[in-house]
Amino acid sequence: MKRYDLIVVGAGPGGSTAALTAAEAGLKTLLLERSAYPGEKNASGFALSSKAWRDFSFLQEMELPSMRYCRQCVAHFLSPPPEMEERFVVASGPSRRMSYPEARDFFTVGMLRREFDPFLVELAEKAGAELRLNSLVTGLVFEAGRVAGVRLEGGEEYRAPVTIGADGVLSLVARQAGLRDKWKPHEVTSVCIVDFTAPRERMDDVIHEAGFQAYFGPGMGGNFLIAYADGVHLGGPGVTNSLIARAVRKGIKPAKELLETLSAPPVQRLLRALEAEPREWQAHCLTWMDRMPENVCCGGLMLVGDAAGLPEPLYAEGVWQAMYSGRLAAEVAKEALEEGDFSPGFMRSYRERLEESPVGEEFVAGAQLRQLFEMLGDPRVCAELEEMAVDLAVHLLMTGQEPKAEAMGRIFSILAENVPALMSLARVYLPLLLQVSEEKMRFYASLLRGIRNIVENFLSGELGF
Repeated sequence: MKRYDLIVVGAGPGGSTAALTAAEAGLKTLLLERSAYPGEKNASGFALSSKAWRDFSFLQEMELPSMRYCRQCVAHFLSPPPEMEERFVVASGPSRRMSYPEARDFFTVGMLRREFDPFLVELAEKAGAELRLNSLVTGLVFEAGRVAGVRLEGGEEYRAPVTIGADGVLSLVARQAGLRDKWKPHEVTSVCIVDFTAPRERMDDVIHEAGFQAYFGPGMGGNFLIAYADGVHLGGPGVTNSLIARAVRKGIKPAKELLETLSAPPVQRLLRALEAEPREWQAHCLTWMDRMPENVCCGGLMLVGDAAGLPEPLYAEGVWQAMYSGRLAAEVAKEALEEGDFSPGFMRSYRERLEESPVGEEFVAGAQLRQLFEMLGDPRVCAELEEMAVDLAVHLLMTGQEPKAEAMGRIFSILAENVPALMSLARVYLPLLLQVSEEKMRFYASLLRGIRNIVENFLSGELGF
């Protein structure tokens, strides 16, 4: 029976980052992966947030063949089926107001997990972690009421005073430790993905840096396109397809909705322009919580990433969260070894630090803001917002069809007619803005009152220009 300082179950981004951090700190670390190689079960791509470059300096040197920087996000609002043509499109680059340099440069980087996962594992191995592939953990070993190791398929055991569970949304480690039985229906979302390969030159010409695109429409749950160097995948319904949302949107079928979006004329035109060919179909579940879970640790054990339920509550982003929590768990493991304390109380410090970290901060307003995306799944509200956006854009910016004064004169009536839709937005945003910064909101409210007075004076003739 081999003994280690730390055992990490799962060589995805969270587990590999935990193993890397622990090995760099001098811990004798075992990294167990059930697949034949890291990333084997992930053929399609994903988008890694710029936050990862902020937090992990080793990514500055990463150059993978599949990488494509996303410096433009695009939202397409479609008419209802069967037409599903574009009614309104909005695109944006990064804001210069973002708080760190990488966020001012790009949104995400698209790449393939089958390249990214081996990259992280190689770093962990170079730091001294021991990797074992084709190693399926089937049980935990307990001593004095706490986790003290793992048991593999076939009966082989490995012992360590600390174990990190990074074995995904269906985490066996979490169940064996008694932290949970299974996720409740309102705690998960389903995601379907169709992956396409495309020539790099076509990707460069057609997609360029518009690496994240989303498709919405009345009665649609919302689907997303992620681009990498030599392909794209279209997935969803994601953020508007929690099981709670399905209770409102009766009869939703995620796979059917995705196929309908794939058949939409704008999507078909894009795929033809890319000369895209289908490569893979996927369907999987993600944890999607309103609040950060409580049961993420016990004596001798910590959960990270999807196993801990850490994908953030708006977009269900999870890779950066897995990496951050993996590093934090490894740091707590090192402290536990130094103190010789592997009790539930000591491990609880991991949960406390996680809540205070940027991962925990994502849960402060994310669940409330998700209501906006839930609204886009409501056919009536989405249709009203979509038509209001079209009307405002046309009358403010595209007034060549009619006299400019006549077009501009309709702005106030457009706003007045759409008060119910605007109130739906206000119900989402105003409480959040007050929660985040009540003082600033009061300043802006006074500023708006000043603007209103200027407009009233102008209309009454008391101001001249």
